[in-house]
Amino acid sequence: MASRTVVDSVVCVEVPPAGAAAAEARASALRARFPGVIVERYLDRAPEVGERVRITAGAAVIGDVLLADDVSVWYGCVVRGDVNRVEIRERSNVQDGTVIHLGDRDPTFVAEEVVIGHRAVVHGCRIGGGTLVGIQATILDGAVIGEGSIVGAGALVTAGTVVPPHSLVLGAPGKVIRTLTAADEAMHRGLAHKYVRLAHNYRVG
Repeated sequence: MASRTVVDSVVCVEVPPAGAAAAEARASALRARFPGVIVERYLDRAPEVGERVRITAGAAVIGDVLLADDVSVWYGCVVRGDVNRVEIRERSNVQDGTVIHLGDRDPTFVAEEVVIGHRAVVHGCRIGGGTLVGIQATILDGAVIGEGSIVGAGALVTAGTVVPPHSLVLGAPGKVIRTLTAADEAMHRGLAHKYVRLAHNYRVG
């Protein structure tokens, strides 16, 4: 398969772009809102963060990133949106040590109520709502994970793979082992809500 990487996608700038000052102001406001979090703009792009979001100290959120309401990003995570965009929708959580980045032509989109386990790598892909991504799983550029799925611990979903909704994916390279039930998806969404409550307790308790 041809590489999805574009080696000349980054062009050097000579001066800050027109929107850099406004982006830096947005980044500065987020640093005040989330002490101990590394927040940076990239050129004229700065993160957007919704209501009741928890970003823990030591996490890094950079560039063109959207964290929707009730998202949580835990200790040691990196969410970097520079050459493309990262979007994480409502009530999803990104657990400790995870890296979320993107491809030159492949943004990263994480739908609502997704659980991303510890030390996963999510790179330039789309993850459907109600999905569970296991510990140390890797999902690569252009992959699409259908809603209500499980990507098992340590699984590798290769670039461009399309996983049907409600699939259990195991192995490296990852393969669909069986079809999951509506009850499985409900459990994943319930786990996402557990993390919403956990983040609430850290924020309020």
